[in-house]
Amino acid sequence: MLLALLLSLSAGAQGVFVNQTNTALKMVIEDYPNHFSNIKGETIDTPEPAVNYKSKVIIPGSVNCMLTESKTTAAYSWKCELFSSSDFQNAKDRFNSLYKEIHNTIIKPAGEKPSILNGQYEEPDKNRRQNVIHFHFLPNTGLIQKLHVELQLQSEGNEWKIMLQVYEVAAESGNMQTMA
Repeated sequence: MLLALLLSLSAGAQGVFVNQTNTALKMVIEDYPNHFSNIKGETIDTPEPAVNYKSKVIIPGSVNCMLTESKTTAAYSWKCELFSSSDFQNAKDRFNSLYKEIHNTIIKPAGEKPSILNGQYEEPDKNRRQNVIHFHFLPNTGLIQKLHVELQLQSEGNEWKIMLQVYEVAAESGNMQTMA
């Protein structure tokens, strides 16, 4: 009976680390080797030299999720506006909870070893227009070496917006491609 109790407790504990944000993020990152083709929806617009698409992967409660393909650098990105509020404290609290949902997410792209998404939390400051947490992969091997994940809290006018972005570094330049 003790063994059955321990097994049920460990199974329940595994569910603590699964949430809708990291489930969607895993789907996005795991489709990166396919240039996000499995999650690419209809074309939204074509701001030269890029093309924006609706994302088929949407985090519940998000404002907007889209993919961008750069025609000049052959780089791809996924960006999702998760939250918007005129109240800094509400945005700060949501930013903190989203960080907790994303931190330590385990990613397993096809044919690759599993990696853990890790990033150092930094308390948002109302006096900065942009607060960013850069996540990195442990270990950072294979295709995901070119991939970056950022959680941003930024001020736009009177609104505080939280963005989650997955993008790649352009191979020829080594520069980050933050399209869209």
